[in-house]
Amino acid sequence: SEPDLDAATRTQHLKLMAEQGRRMQNLVEDMLVLTRLESIDYPLRKETVGIRGLLEQVHAEAEALSGGRHQISVLVEGPDIVGNPDELRSAFSNLVTNAVRYTPDGGEISISWKASPNGFEFSVRDTGIGIKQEHLSRLTERFFRVDKGRSRETQGTGLGLAIVKHVLVRHNARLRVESEPGKGSTFTIHFSAGAEKASA
Repeated sequence: SEPDLDAATRTQHLKLMAEQGRRMQNLVEDMLVLTRLESIDYPLRKETVGIRGLLEQVHAEAEALSGGRHQISVLVEGPDIVGNPDELRSAFSNLVTNAVRYTPDGGEISISWKASPNGFEFSVRDTGIGIKQEHLSRLTERFFRVDKGRSRETQGTGLGLAIVKHVLVRHNARLRVESEPGKGSTFTIHFSAGAEKASA
């Protein structure tokens, strides 16, 4: 114990310890997810994924993280698809929570699911801080951070986009990123035509 510390200082120390504990828990959980996704002994379980319900969950998570600091909208115009709902929810959620983390208060985040010429697309557009072109190719590297300070503030682990990459590989999907510093970013996941059909 530290009897010489006043109550306010003790409270601050306990708060910091709790934050470190949460950060460590998040890191361990993300590492476990990555390890599972990388395992050759972990086959992809496919089922019909209810996109509207999934995006409602992702939207609720984003609203909770934002705490009313952003305008967050969702548009669903495409069909359900076949895949692993837990993995897709993880990928979609990582992109949306990143948008919240890297968008200043008062910004806008638009989430959409729609058909594209050659398949279907999940898109997250934000009016956030944006990403320099030289960083785009490194985004899915483990622990790579565009803004280390903001990631620490929001308890990001630096593993979210690595998880997204592995989920997309397992679903034969690909990620496209468009961004401009100071103006925002758009992260788009493209699923090939046929993703809405049950596997044989």
